[in-house]
Amino acid sequence: MPEAQVRVGVLTCGRVNHMPAVWGPLIDPDGARRFCGCTERQTDMTMTHVWDPEPAAAAEFAAAFPRVRIVEHYAGMVGKVDGVIVGDHDSCPHFYDLVRPYLQAGIPVFLNRPFALSLPDARRLLNLSATTGTPIMTGSTLEFAPEIEGIRQQIAGLGQIEGYAIANGTSDYSTHGIHGVLLAHACFGGTARSVAYGTRDWRLPGGVVTIEHEPGAGAAGMFGSVHQITDALGSIRVWGQGSFERSLDGSLPFWIPILRQMQQMFESRQAPQTDEQILQKTAMFLAGFQSAVDAGGAPVRLDELDDWRAPRLNANPYPAGYFED
Repeated sequence: MPEAQVRVGVLTCGRVNHMPAVWGPLIDPDGARRFCGCTERQTDMTMTHVWDPEPAAAAEFAAAFPRVRIVEHYAGMVGKVDGVIVGDHDSCPHFYDLVRPYLQAGIPVFLNRPFALSLPDARRLLNLSATTGTPIMTGSTLEFAPEIEGIRQQIAGLGQIEGYAIANGTSDYSTHGIHGVLLAHACFGGTARSVAYGTRDWRLPGGVVTIEHEPGAGAAGMFGSVHQITDALGSIRVWGQGSFERSLDGSLPFWIPILRQMQQMFESRQAPQTDEQILQKTAMFLAGFQSAVDAGGAPVRLDELDDWRAPRLNANPYPAGYFED
C-alpha cells in the first residue's frame, strides 16, 4: 500500500469500542498495538486526531499511536481530518450531537453499531446527513465480510428459500447480538416483517431471534433464526432447493473490508448503503430488542415500532447538559 493519504479522526476511543484494540491497530499497524498479527498497512488511512469524554482514555490511545494528537473538544477535529470514526457503543444516544459539527462541515462519518436506539433517532441522523449532503455509514463487520457476496450468490441459486439458521457469537444483544441480525439483513435484504427474541436476559448470551420475512423473499411465510451463543464468530445455513452452510473466517481478511468501505466513503463521499437500508436493519434490531424487553419474546412488527426506545446497556458517559449549546 502507498503512504496513507486519508486523515481519520477518532471520535471516542473508550468503553465498548473497536478502535483501541481492533480498528486502530489495523489502520495504523506500526503503533504499539497489534491485531491478528497485522504489521503491514491495509488501507490508505491513518489516524491523526482523537477525542474522548474521558481524558485518560484519549491519553492512553494517543500513547499507543504516536501520530495521533488529542483534541480537547469533540468538535476539535473539524478542518483537520477527511473522515471520522465513532466507535463507542455507550455514546450511541448522543451520536447526533457528536457528529453534527462534522456533517455540517462536510466530513463523512462512520458510526458503529447500533446506529440508534430508536427509529426517531435514526431518522434524525439520516435527515442531518441529507440536509448537509454529507454521507454516513454504519454497520457490523459481518455485513462486509469476504464471504458475504458468495453467500448471496448461493442463496440466489437455491430458488425458493424455506428458511435459514444463523449462529452468532454474542455477549449481549445490544453490542454483539446485533451482529447476527445485521448478517441476516446483509444476506436477505430488507424483507423482514417481524422479529421476535426469546431470551432470559438480553444482557447475557443465550436466546433465539426469529425473523419473519415478507412473502416473495422465498417461500411465503419464510422464517429465519439467529442463535445467540457464546463462542462462534458467525455462520449461516440456508435451506431451499438444496441447502448450504457457510462459516465466517475470523482471521485478518475478515476485518479489512469494513475499513476499506470507510475509506471509500471518506474519499468518494458516497455511502455504501442507502438511507432505506440503514433504517431497515435498524428496525430489525429494534424489533428484536422490543420483543425481549417488552413483549415477552413475542414477535414485534417493524411497521409498529413507532417511537419505542431501547434501554441503555451501560451508564451514560456524558453528564446531563453536556451537549447543550
